[in-house]
Amino acid sequence: MNRQAIKTGLHFAVRTVRAGRARRVGQAFLAAALATVLVAAGGPAIAQTAPAKDAPKAAGRAEAQDLPDPATPDPATTAPVSDSATGLIPDPWSGPNHASYRVTRAINRAAIAPAIRAYVRVVPTPVRTGLDNAIRNLDEPRTVANDVLQGRFKPAGKATARFVINSTVGVAGLVDVASRIGIEKHESDFGQTLGRYGVRSGPYIFVPLAGPSSLRDGAGRLVDIFADPLGLLVGGLGTIFGDVRAGVGAVTERTSADDQLKQVDSTFTDPYASIRSVYSQRRASQIAVARGHSQEDVSQLPDFGAPPQIAPTAQAKPTAAKPVPADPAPPSPAPPCRYLECYDAP
Repeated sequence: MNRQAIKTGLHFAVRTVRAGRARRVGQAFLAAALATVLVAAGGPAIAQTAPAKDAPKAAGRAEAQDLPDPATPDPATTAPVSDSATGLIPDPWSGPNHASYRVTRAINRAAIAPAIRAYVRVVPTPVRTGLDNAIRNLDEPRTVANDVLQGRFKPAGKATARFVINSTVGVAGLVDVASRIGIEKHESDFGQTLGRYGVRSGPYIFVPLAGPSSLRDGAGRLVDIFADPLGLLVGGLGTIFGDVRAGVGAVTERTSADDQLKQVDSTFTDPYASIRSVYSQRRASQIAVARGHSQEDVSQLPDFGAPPQIAPTAQAKPTAAKPVPADPAPPSPAPPCRYLECYDAP
């Protein structure tokens, strides 16, 4: 697959997504599937250092040396590999990201957090729960689409069942009946789909007012927004339905995260590093699940290490009369926690 074919295919995918005015879910599935296959299959070809015209020469040299072709591992079945030795998503844009985080934190403290807490005080809990359920129910078709693209048909069937049950028995999704009967919700997005096929995260990005992401996950989010099956059928951004859905979704999502954000601000000495660490681990876990690993299998996730310990002092010398060693002195108190690994990620 050459560069021109990949470029042509991606242009077709973008044109198909933009043709959402046709409101055909089949086109959205085709566009997303084509983009996934092109990125997964063509990415390594683009990353080759040798130009395509030198390929025959390289092949001739390999045949002359009688070297076997190395087997290429399947990223869908191999164990997940972290993007760095520490398991964290790389942060080469640390300066702009820190600035974005500081601006977002200031706006959150000055305006967003007070507004969210006023919303919690004014709106009764049953109403807020119903709105949150309804918005999450509208995301189920997107989950189904990504599950199918990942080749995970059993989770896709569960998400479909959730959408049908909650949209009917659950009164347009206001009541999460599916969870009550044992069909639990799970999340699946296009960034996860790309990761399932071996596309690496790319640089860490802290999006103003939106939070942590990465280059891969940010691009996947755009695909999720503009190729959302329900949005193509009923109306996406720019329509009354799409705008109300986005606005209510932003409020409910920020409300559900309020306690966690307060804990990060009050507990962690470096909230920026803590958020990056938690996000990196969560995405690694989600992509491991997309590749077929069990949700409970966390042995392959990066180990961030234990807090530093101070060794106890040496034992006292035995007395001359009776050579019995004295009890060791108690260890010195541990230093104050200054590192991310001193905390357990939520």
